Formats: sequence, C-alpha cells, structure tokens
Amino acid sequence: MATLIKVNTSGRMMYVKAMLLAAIAIFAWMQIEKYFHLNYPIAYPIILGLALLIILVAFIRSKLQSLEITDEGITSRLGIINVKTQFVPYSKIDSVNMSRTIFDRIFRLGTLRIDTLASIGTEIAMSDIPSHHLEQALQAIQSRIHPGGGGHEGIPPYRR
Repeated sequence: MATLIKVNTSGRMMYVKAMLLAAIAIFAWMQIEKYFHLNYPIAYPIILGLALLIILVAFIRSKLQSLEITDEGITSRLGIINVKTQFVPYSKIDSVNMSRTIFDRIFRLGTLRIDTLASIGTEIAMSDIPSHHLEQALQAIQSRIHPGGGGHEGIPPYRR
C-alpha cells in the first residue's frame, strides 16, 4: 500500500484563536482592574500562560491528526492515547466536499469532508488543512474515484 499523500492539520486557526483570546482577556482584565481599582499584577502572566497552553495544545493537535491517501483508500488517524483510525476504500466513497470559511481563506486553510454510502453523516472530516495540501488531496481522491476524468474534463477537482 503506497502512500500518495499524507496531510496533517496546520493548527493555524487555534493559534489565532489563542492569541485573540489572550488579547481579549488582557483587555478585559485591564478594564476590570481600572473599574474596581484592583492591583493584581500576577493576572497577566496567568492569562499569557493560558494562551501559551492553548497554543501548545494546537501544536500537539496538529501533529496528532493526519489523513493518508493511498492506492487502496483513505486512512484518517486522530489521537495519542486513544488513537482513532478509520479506513475508507474508494469504492465506498459517496462524496468528497471541501469548504472554506472567510477566516479559512484569510489563513489559506480548508476543511475536507468525506461521506460514504453506509454513513448517515460525514465519515471523515478534517479541518485546518493548508490549501495547497487540500487541493492535492482532492485531486488525488477524485482521480481514484473517477479514473479517466469521469466526464469532468476541464473542471478543477475542487469545483466538481
């Protein structure tokens, strides 16, 4: 089983959320301190420490979630202690969807969803994928699902 593409999440959105959360928390604490005339200088290191903890979690998460596209199908792995592995052969795939919110576009990210015939919801979903990896993954999956183009000539794989 030859690996064609291996994709990890980037964690960029969690990094941005952590920084925004820290900035909002510091601003809020400054306002509370000013309004109630408090003097607790220890609060700032605690807020920054929590932000760094969230960034560390984002980094670890980005290393623990992966999507591997092989000749036989797609394998999704998530976790470190309780590892969840899913394998979906190409013959079982019903649809492959890519979505990007406005923030995903700003940070050049996207979400890949793979639905199977047997599942009611999404079988495999992976967010925070860098755009260039997302488009490579879509092309690889589409070429395996519809060998020879499948009547989609001239249409980019992410528009099918």
